[in-house]
Amino acid sequence: MGAKFDGNSDWDSLNDVEWMKRFDEKVAEFNEGRGEVKFSPAAHEIMTDEYDRGVNYKYVTEDTIRHFALACGDPNPFWRDPGYIATTRWGTFIAPPLYETSIAFGSAFGGRLRVPGVARLAGGSKHIYYKPIRPGDSFTIYDKYEGFVEKEVHDKPYRMFIESAPRYYVNQNNKVAAVEVHRNIYMATPPSKREGGKKKEAKMYQNKVRKPYSQDILDQIHQSYDDQLAGKFRRGKEIRYWEDVQVGEELPTILRGPVDVADACARTMVSCYAYAYAIKWACMREHLQHHPIDPETNEYILRRDWHYTDHAAQLFGYPYANSAGIQNEMMLVQIVTDWMGDDGWVESVDSQDRRMVFFGDMTYVKGKVAKKWEENGKHLVLINVWGENQDGVLHTKSDYVVRLCSKAEYDKPL
Repeated sequence: MGAKFDGNSDWDSLNDVEWMKRFDEKVAEFNEGRGEVKFSPAAHEIMTDEYDRGVNYKYVTEDTIRHFALACGDPNPFWRDPGYIATTRWGTFIAPPLYETSIAFGSAFGGRLRVPGVARLAGGSKHIYYKPIRPGDSFTIYDKYEGFVEKEVHDKPYRMFIESAPRYYVNQNNKVAAVEVHRNIYMATPPSKREGGKKKEAKMYQNKVRKPYSQDILDQIHQSYDDQLAGKFRRGKEIRYWEDVQVGEELPTILRGPVDVADACARTMVSCYAYAYAIKWACMREHLQHHPIDPETNEYILRRDWHYTDHAAQLFGYPYANSAGIQNEMMLVQIVTDWMGDDGWVESVDSQDRRMVFFGDMTYVKGKVAKKWEENGKHLVLINVWGENQDGVLHTKSDYVVRLCSKAEYDKPL
C-alpha cells in the first residue's frame, strides 16, 4: 500500500484542476492495494497513529461482556447474571451484537488519506455473526482492504467516497466468529470551494444550540429508564416464535440521553483505545498537523477529545462535543435484543451514520419489522431500527437480521 499522506507538502498551492488530479492519483494508488490483507497490530504494540487500530481486548470474559452491555445502557440480566444465563438454551454467557468492536474496533487501514480539503467521517459498518462469542475465547484480527468507491452527489461542492475494509475476528479454534465491514466517508473539496476553510460537515451544524428540556420531557426520559430497568418490554425467557411475527409491527420505543461525557467515557472504556501521556504522544507526534493546539495551554490535544469536551469540538468548528459513530450504533442494540428474547440470534447488523449526535441531544430509538422469510432452514426477520433526536432528525439507522425459533423446530440449534 501507499505511504501516509499528511498534507504537509504543496497541496494548498494547487488550483482546482491540479488538486483533483493529484487527489485522484492518491485514490487510484490506494485502490491498487485492493485485496491486501493486514494483520492488525498486536495488543502489546504501541501504535503510532490513533487510526492504526490493533487488538484492544484479546480475551473475552464475563466482565468484558457485562461492561459492554453497561456501556450500551442495557440492564438485561442476560448479559450480567450467571444464574440467569444458566437457565437459557445458551448455558453460558454470549456477547451482545457489536461486542466485537471491543475486541478491536475499526481497521488497520484507517485514517491514511490525509490531505488538505479532505474531511473524514465515520460512515457506519456492517457486522456479520457466524458463531457466538463466549467467555474464554481469544482472538486474532486481520483486515482485508476493499478500497474507495465514489458515490454520486448532486449540487455539492465536494466529491464523496466510501472506503471500506472488512475486519475478521478469528477465535482460538481458527474459526471466523464475526466480520465487521468498517466504512469511512471522505468528502473531497478543491481549494476554491472551501469557503475560507470552513469544514462542510461542520457548517451544517453552525446554528446548533443546546436547549433545556421541559419537565414533561424529563419525566418521559426517566419513565423510559425506569421501564428499561424493570424489563417492561423485555421478551426474556418467553420465546418469540417466527410464526407469530407480523410484518409491519412496531417495536416499543426506548429513550437514550441527553448524551453526556459519562456516556462517552463508558463507550470509550469498552470499544476504544486508551491513549494517555506518553502513549498519547506516540500516536500524535507523526501527525501533529491533524491535532489542534489548545489556546489555553498552547499544547496539542488528541483530536479524539472532540468526543469529550465542547472546547475541543469547537477547535474543529463544531458547536459541541459529539458521541462517536459506534456509540450511536450501540444505542440501537437493546431495542432488538429485548424484542427477540433470550432464544433469538442476531445474524447481522448493517448500520449507517447519517448525522452527528451532540452532547445534550436525545435519541428516540424506534424499530419496525420489515420482512420475514425462510432461507436454508433458517427462520429470519428483518428489523429496521433507527435513532431520532429531539427534533425528529434521523441520525443513525441499522438493519438487523434476526433468526428466531420456529414452533416446529424449537430444538434445532440456532
